[in-house]
Amino acid sequence: MKLNILMTLTAAVCLSGIVQASDIDKELNVESKEIKVTKLRTSTADFGIFKIERSLSSVPTAIAAPERIVSTKGEMAIVDIADDSTTDVVGKGTVVRNTMTNELTTLTGNITILLDKNVSASEVASVANMEVLSVFPGTDIAILKVKEGNDLLEAFNVIKESGLAIESRVEVTETINEAQ
Repeated sequence: MKLNILMTLTAAVCLSGIVQASDIDKELNVESKEIKVTKLRTSTADFGIFKIERSLSSVPTAIAAPERIVSTKGEMAIVDIADDSTTDVVGKGTVVRNTMTNELTTLTGNITILLDKNVSASEVASVANMEVLSVFPGTDIAILKVKEGNDLLEAFNVIKESGLAIESRVEVTETINEAQ
C-alpha cells in the first residue's frame, strides 16, 4: 500500500517537472524582436584615441560667455569659439575629444617617451625642438615639453619618425574618478 502511494507520488512529481520544463522552453523559444541598431559615429583620431577639436577652447569659467559654454571641467569651461580665432598650433591647453568616451579634455603640452638604447633625452628633444622636462634615473623614460609657439602634434610625429624612441605618448588631463 505504501509502495503504491510512493510510486504514484513519484510519478506525479516527475510529470509536474516535465510540464514545467516544457513551459520554460516555450518562453525561451519566443522569436526575438528585430533590434534597431543606430550607426556609431566615429571620427578618425589625430593621435591615440584623441581627436583635436580646433573650434573649442578652454578658458576660466568666470570669464566664459554662458551661451558659448560646451562643458565645464573644474574651474575651466570649454567654449565654442567657432571661427573667431581658430588656431593651427596644437599645444598646452588645446581641447581634444576622446573618441571612445566622447569626453572633452585638454592637452598638458608634454610628451612621455620611452627612449631607445644608447639615446639620451636631450638628443630626442633637439630633434623635435622641445625641452627636457624630466628624466627618470635608472630608466629609459623621459618627459619632454613643447616650446611656446611650437606645434605638439608635429613634434610627436617627428619623434615617431626619428626612431630614437621606442614609444611616445602625448599627455592629456584625465578626469580622476574617486570612490564615494
